[in-house]
Amino acid sequence: MWGSMGKHGIFYHIRNILDLIRLRNALMSFFGVYIGAMLFNIGYTTEYMNILLAAVSTMLVLGGGNTLNDYFDYLIDKVNKPHRPIPSGRVSRSDAFILSLVMFLIGLAIAKSINIYCLYIAVFNTFVLVAYARYGKRLILIANISISYLVSSVFIYGAASVYEPAMTLNFAGVKLVLILSVCSFFTNLGREIIKDIEDLEGDKKAYCCTLPIEYGAEQSKRLAYAAVIAAVLLSYVPIFLPTYNFNELMYAVVVTLANVLLIYSMKAKNPSTIQKLLIIGMTLALIAYYLAILKQIFG
Repeated sequence: MWGSMGKHGIFYHIRNILDLIRLRNALMSFFGVYIGAMLFNIGYTTEYMNILLAAVSTMLVLGGGNTLNDYFDYLIDKVNKPHRPIPSGRVSRSDAFILSLVMFLIGLAIAKSINIYCLYIAVFNTFVLVAYARYGKRLILIANISISYLVSSVFIYGAASVYEPAMTLNFAGVKLVLILSVCSFFTNLGREIIKDIEDLEGDKKAYCCTLPIEYGAEQSKRLAYAAVIAAVLLSYVPIFLPTYNFNELMYAVVVTLANVLLIYSMKAKNPSTIQKLLIIGMTLALIAYYLAILKQIFG
């Protein structure tokens, strides 16, 4: 990739990097860190520089994990996703590996500059990302759980970025962050299972060991549906925990729209369509939290 700068313009290479790190996922993680920090600090003064650093480090560590995943899965992607940068020949495997390593190192360095809690989480998440990239397609449900944890940990990481040992622990904020994290975990668990159904043919050819391969697509879809329903039910808990500076009515209205979409998504036949609807639903749920804490943000 880097050696062919004269052949293609700089924007061509930037696009390839953004494809590797999954730009949409990176932006959602950035927003997730911000929401987690603001919920944790609800009713208190917020240190925005720490939040920004945490968001950037999250994007880098997750981007490194996504790139490393493509490095190991290039044979599977030749069948499932031939348009991806590595199987399409737009990026070499060696360049992807180096890019992944650089992003991990910079992300961890930034995490260390925030506080020790962020560093611990970033190091652990890096370990999980590397293990998933190397062995993910052979771990059945453990792989799905690992990725779901990583997504849900974004909110906890945001909370950790604004935590100081001297501060009085904000239990209202802790509860909101935990509820959001658990809901995110179950929704993403459902989505990860659906992704495995979508990748079924390519995974079979690569002798992978995923839930749909072992137990069938229909059984796997039922488990995905159960996970999404669990997230939907848990998402209403904040309404019954009145919190200062948290607009329960606004939250209830928007999160209900998100939940309707999440439930409707599971009725679709095409796994790709289900995935897209789940992503829109998860984004709406994040917006629900954002709108509920507008008073906190703008004072």
